[in-house]
Amino acid sequence: MKILAVAALLAAAGLCSPPQPMTASVNVVASTAVHVGDLSQLVVKVTNTGPAIPHLGLVFRTADAWFSHHDMKELGGCTVSPDSSAFDCGDLSVGGSQTFSFSGLASVAGTFHYELALRELVQPYNWVNDHPDGADAQTWDETVS
Repeated sequence: MKILAVAALLAAAGLCSPPQPMTASVNVVASTAVHVGDLSQLVVKVTNTGPAIPHLGLVFRTADAWFSHHDMKELGGCTVSPDSSAFDCGDLSVGGSQTFSFSGLASVAGTFHYELALRELVQPYNWVNDHPDGADAQTWDETVS
């Protein structure tokens, strides 16, 4: 009887253990200076170094969202999720690597500051590469004249 109680306690403790944090290496290459009507590009390479990431979101954390300033031509296999200010790029498996290539015609003149972080777009909406002071983010500016 004691063995069953100990086994039940250990099983319950395992169920309560915190989940493994989601981690990935991220590389971003983007156009930084274009004219209105020119083709602009954004390429994001993600290599998953942690557990599977459901509904990987490439989330813009500033007021500027890349897809809002471009007439999108290529979505790199993703969909635009305006409510999440993100590209929804589907699931990324354990050890999986994916390159997302976006292109669009620059539609608005100005200088835009982009801050891109990764997040799962399903509950519990965890950030990838999260830390106590916030998730890692890739930043760049684009000037459209």
